[in-house]
Amino acid sequence: MARTSLKALGFGLTAGGTFSLLTAWLFYDLEPLSLVLLAGVPLFIRSFEKAQKEKRMLALDIQFKDALLYFRNGLDAGYSPEHSIVDAARGLESLYGRKNEITKGFETMAGKISTGTSLEQAFTEFAENTGVQRIKEFADLFRILKRTGGNLNRVIRRTIANLTDSINLRRDLNVVIAAKKGEFNIMSAIPYGILLYLKLLAPEMSAPLYHNTFGISFMTGVLLCCILCYIFGRMVIKRTLHV
Repeated sequence: MARTSLKALGFGLTAGGTFSLLTAWLFYDLEPLSLVLLAGVPLFIRSFEKAQKEKRMLALDIQFKDALLYFRNGLDAGYSPEHSIVDAARGLESLYGRKNEITKGFETMAGKISTGTSLEQAFTEFAENTGVQRIKEFADLFRILKRTGGNLNRVIRRTIANLTDSINLRRDLNVVIAAKKGEFNIMSAIPYGILLYLKLLAPEMSAPLYHNTFGISFMTGVLLCCILCYIFGRMVIKRTLHV
Protein backbone atom coordinates (compact mmCIF):
# COMPACT_ATOMS: atom_id res chain seq x y z
CA MET A 1 0.00 0.00 0.00
CA ALA A 2 1.43 3.37 -1.07
CA ARG A 3 2.15 5.82 1.73
CA THR A 4 0.27 9.11 1.73
CA SER A 5 2.66 12.05 1.35
CA LEU A 6 2.65 14.86 3.89
CA LYS A 7 1.79 17.28 1.09
CA ALA A 8 -1.29 15.25 0.10
CA LEU A 9 -2.29 14.85 3.74
CA GLY A 10 -1.95 18.59 4.33
CA PHE A 11 -4.04 19.38 1.26
CA GLY A 12 -6.70 16.86 2.26
CA LEU A 13 -6.99 18.17 5.80
CA THR A 14 -7.00 21.81 4.71
CA ALA A 15 -9.15 21.76 1.57
CA GLY A 16 -11.23 18.72 2.52
CA GLY A 17 -11.79 19.89 6.07
CA THR A 18 -12.74 23.40 4.95
CA PHE A 19 -15.14 22.13 2.29
CA SER A 20 -16.72 19.62 4.69
CA LEU A 21 -17.25 22.26 7.37
CA LEU A 22 -18.65 24.69 4.79
CA THR A 23 -21.10 22.03 3.62
CA ALA A 24 -22.09 21.24 7.21
CA TRP A 25 -22.67 24.95 7.88
CA LEU A 26 -24.65 25.70 4.72
CA PHE A 27 -26.81 22.57 4.76
CA TYR A 28 -27.16 21.87 8.49
CA ASP A 29 -25.98 25.00 10.31
CA LEU A 30 -23.25 22.86 11.92
CA GLU A 31 -25.57 20.38 13.62
CA PRO A 32 -23.34 17.95 15.57
CA LEU A 33 -24.26 14.98 13.38
CA SER A 34 -23.40 16.99 10.25
CA LEU A 35 -19.73 16.77 11.20
CA VAL A 36 -19.83 13.22 9.81
CA LEU A 37 -19.20 14.99 6.48
CA LEU A 38 -15.56 15.26 7.57
CA ALA A 39 -15.35 11.60 6.56
CA GLY A 40 -15.05 12.93 3.00
CA VAL A 41 -11.54 14.28 3.68
CA PRO A 42 -9.84 11.07 2.35
CA LEU A 43 -11.50 11.74 -1.03
CA PHE A 44 -9.63 15.03 -1.27
CA ILE A 45 -6.37 13.28 -0.36
CA ARG A 46 -6.85 10.66 -3.09
CA SER A 47 -7.84 13.33 -5.63
CA PHE A 48 -4.71 15.35 -4.84
CA GLU A 49 -2.47 12.28 -5.07
CA LYS A 50 -3.97 11.34 -8.44
CA ALA A 51 -3.39 14.85 -9.80
CA GLN A 52 0.20 14.83 -8.50
CA LYS A 53 0.84 11.44 -10.08
CA GLU A 54 -0.42 12.64 -13.48
CA LYS A 55 1.70 15.79 -13.16
CA ARG A 56 4.77 13.69 -12.32
CA MET A 57 4.21 11.34 -15.27
CA LEU A 58 4.00 14.24 -17.73
CA ALA A 59 7.08 15.89 -16.21
CA LEU A 60 9.05 12.62 -16.41
CA ASP A 61 8.07 12.15 -20.07
CA ILE A 62 9.37 15.65 -20.88
CA GLN A 63 12.56 15.15 -18.87
CA PHE A 64 13.20 11.68 -20.30
CA LYS A 65 12.85 13.10 -23.80
CA ASP A 66 15.56 15.67 -22.94
CA ALA A 67 17.68 12.91 -21.42
CA LEU A 68 17.46 10.91 -24.65
CA LEU A 69 18.49 14.00 -26.61
CA TYR A 70 21.66 14.30 -24.49
CA PHE A 71 22.22 10.54 -24.83
CA ARG A 72 21.83 10.68 -28.61
CA ASN A 73 24.19 13.66 -28.87
CA GLY A 74 26.86 11.62 -27.10
CA LEU A 75 26.37 8.72 -29.50
CA ASP A 76 26.49 11.09 -32.50
CA ALA A 77 29.80 12.45 -31.19
CA GLY A 78 31.22 8.92 -31.29
CA TYR A 79 31.11 8.14 -27.58
CA SER A 80 30.16 4.72 -26.24
CA PRO A 81 26.64 4.30 -24.77
CA GLU A 82 28.18 4.13 -21.28
CA HIS A 83 30.07 7.39 -21.74
CA SER A 84 27.00 8.98 -23.31
CA ILE A 85 24.98 8.21 -20.17
CA VAL A 86 27.57 10.05 -18.08
CA ASP A 87 27.39 13.05 -20.43
CA ALA A 88 23.60 12.94 -20.30
CA ALA A 89 23.70 13.05 -16.49
CA ARG A 90 25.87 16.18 -16.63
CA GLY A 91 23.57 17.82 -19.16
CA LEU A 92 20.49 17.03 -17.09
CA GLU A 93 22.11 18.47 -13.99
CA SER A 94 22.75 21.76 -15.79
CA LEU A 95 19.20 21.77 -17.20
CA TYR A 96 17.10 20.59 -14.24
CA GLY A 97 19.41 20.70 -11.23
CA ARG A 98 20.89 17.92 -9.12
CA LYS A 99 17.74 17.36 -7.02
CA ASN A 100 15.56 16.59 -10.03
CA GLU A 101 14.27 13.00 -10.25
CA ILE A 102 15.52 12.31 -13.79
CA THR A 103 18.93 13.83 -12.96
CA LYS A 104 19.27 11.61 -9.90
CA GLY A 105 18.26 8.60 -11.99
CA PHE A 106 20.91 9.18 -14.65
CA GLU A 107 23.58 10.01 -12.06
CA THR A 108 22.73 6.76 -10.30
CA MET A 109 23.08 4.90 -13.61
CA ALA A 110 26.44 6.55 -14.23
CA GLY A 111 27.59 5.54 -10.75
CA LYS A 112 26.51 1.93 -11.22
CA ILE A 113 28.26 1.74 -14.59
CA SER A 114 31.50 3.01 -13.00
CA THR A 115 31.34 0.15 -10.47
CA GLY A 116 30.94 -2.52 -13.13
CA THR A 117 27.18 -2.84 -13.53
CA SER A 118 26.15 -3.33 -17.15
CA LEU A 119 24.38 -0.41 -18.81
CA GLU A 120 21.40 -2.63 -19.64
CA GLN A 121 20.97 -3.60 -15.98
CA ALA A 122 21.40 -0.02 -14.76
CA PHE A 123 18.85 1.24 -17.29
CA THR A 124 16.35 -1.48 -16.32
CA GLU A 125 16.66 -0.62 -12.62
CA PHE A 126 16.25 3.09 -13.39
CA ALA A 127 13.09 2.38 -15.40
CA GLU A 128 11.64 0.22 -12.62
CA ASN A 129 12.28 2.95 -10.06
CA THR A 130 10.43 5.57 -12.11
CA GLY A 131 7.39 3.33 -12.58
CA VAL A 132 6.74 4.97 -15.98
CA GLN A 133 5.59 2.44 -18.57
CA ARG A 134 7.14 4.28 -21.51
CA ILE A 135 10.57 4.34 -19.86
CA LYS A 136 10.25 0.64 -18.98
CA GLU A 137 9.46 -0.16 -22.62
CA PHE A 138 12.51 1.78 -23.80
CA ALA A 139 14.71 -0.01 -21.25
CA ASP A 140 13.48 -3.40 -22.53
CA LEU A 141 14.11 -2.36 -26.13
CA PHE A 142 17.53 -0.95 -25.21
CA ARG A 143 18.51 -4.26 -23.58
CA ILE A 144 17.53 -6.18 -26.73
CA LEU A 145 19.40 -3.76 -29.01
CA LYS A 146 22.58 -3.99 -26.92
CA ARG A 147 22.50 -7.78 -27.20
CA THR A 148 21.64 -7.97 -30.89
CA GLY A 149 23.58 -4.95 -32.13
CA GLY A 150 20.53 -3.10 -33.50
CA ASN A 151 20.41 0.52 -34.64
CA LEU A 152 20.24 2.31 -31.29
CA ASN A 153 20.36 5.80 -32.80
CA ARG A 154 17.28 5.16 -34.95
CA VAL A 155 15.33 3.78 -32.01
CA ILE A 156 16.23 6.80 -29.86
CA ARG A 157 15.09 9.19 -32.60
CA ARG A 158 11.79 7.32 -32.97
CA THR A 159 11.28 7.30 -29.20
CA ILE A 160 11.96 11.05 -28.98
CA ALA A 161 9.48 11.70 -31.80
CA ASN A 162 6.82 9.54 -30.09
CA LEU A 163 7.41 11.24 -26.75
CA THR A 164 7.12 14.68 -28.35
CA ASP A 165 3.82 13.77 -30.04
CA SER A 166 2.47 12.26 -26.82
CA ILE A 167 3.49 15.28 -24.72
CA ASN A 168 1.92 17.75 -27.15
CA LEU A 169 -1.29 15.72 -27.29
CA ARG A 170 -1.54 15.49 -23.50
CA ARG A 171 -0.91 19.22 -23.13
CA ASP A 172 -3.68 20.04 -25.60
CA LEU A 173 -6.00 17.57 -23.89
CA ASN A 174 -5.21 19.03 -20.47
CA VAL A 175 -6.26 22.48 -21.71
CA VAL A 176 -9.62 21.12 -22.88
CA ILE A 177 -10.11 19.12 -19.67
CA ALA A 178 -9.28 22.14 -17.50
CA ALA A 179 -11.83 24.27 -19.38
CA LYS A 180 -14.58 21.64 -19.07
CA LYS A 181 -13.82 21.02 -15.41
CA GLY A 182 -13.87 24.75 -14.75
CA GLU A 183 -17.35 25.07 -16.26
CA PHE A 184 -18.52 22.01 -14.36
CA ASN A 185 -17.13 23.27 -11.04
CA ILE A 186 -18.88 26.62 -11.47
CA MET A 187 -22.20 24.86 -12.08
CA SER A 188 -21.59 22.59 -9.08
CA ALA A 189 -20.97 25.63 -6.86
CA ILE A 190 -24.30 27.29 -7.71
CA PRO A 191 -26.28 25.55 -4.89
CA TYR A 192 -23.61 26.64 -2.43
CA GLY A 193 -23.82 30.20 -3.71
CA ILE A 194 -27.61 30.26 -3.29
CA LEU A 195 -27.43 28.91 0.26
CA LEU A 196 -24.63 31.32 1.17
CA TYR A 197 -26.70 34.22 -0.14
CA LEU A 198 -29.73 33.13 1.92
CA LYS A 199 -27.75 32.61 5.12
CA LEU A 200 -25.91 35.92 4.93
CA LEU A 201 -28.46 38.26 3.34
CA ALA A 202 -31.82 36.64 4.08
CA PRO A 203 -31.41 34.62 7.32
CA GLU A 204 -35.13 34.84 8.09
CA MET A 205 -35.87 32.89 4.89
CA SER A 206 -33.30 30.16 5.56
CA ALA A 207 -34.01 29.77 9.30
CA PRO A 208 -36.91 27.27 8.84
CA LEU A 209 -34.49 24.92 7.02
CA TYR A 210 -32.37 24.29 10.12
CA HIS A 211 -32.70 22.60 13.52
CA ASN A 212 -35.96 20.79 12.80
CA THR A 213 -36.90 17.43 11.32
CA PHE A 214 -38.40 18.82 8.11
CA GLY A 215 -35.49 21.16 7.46
CA ILE A 216 -32.86 18.50 8.07
CA SER A 217 -34.72 16.03 5.81
CA PHE A 218 -35.18 18.62 3.08
CA MET A 219 -31.54 19.76 3.14
CA THR A 220 -30.35 16.15 3.16
CA GLY A 221 -32.41 15.56 0.00
CA VAL A 222 -30.89 18.67 -1.61
CA LEU A 223 -27.37 17.57 -0.65
CA LEU A 224 -27.94 14.08 -2.05
CA CYS A 225 -29.20 15.61 -5.31
CA CYS A 226 -26.06 17.76 -5.48
CA ILE A 227 -23.84 14.73 -4.89
CA LEU A 228 -25.65 12.64 -7.52
CA CYS A 229 -25.48 15.49 -10.05
CA TYR A 230 -21.78 15.90 -9.34
CA ILE A 231 -21.11 12.18 -9.82
CA PHE A 232 -23.15 12.14 -13.04
CA GLY A 233 -21.34 15.22 -14.34
CA ARG A 234 -17.95 13.66 -13.66
CA MET A 235 -19.01 10.52 -15.52
CA VAL A 236 -20.11 12.59 -18.53
CA ILE A 237 -16.79 14.45 -18.62
CA LYS A 238 -14.79 11.21 -18.37
CA ARG A 239 -16.77 9.50 -21.13
CA THR A 240 -16.74 12.54 -23.39
CA LEU A 241 -13.02 13.26 -23.03
CA HIS A 242 -11.97 9.63 -22.37
CA VAL A 243 -10.08 10.54 -19.16
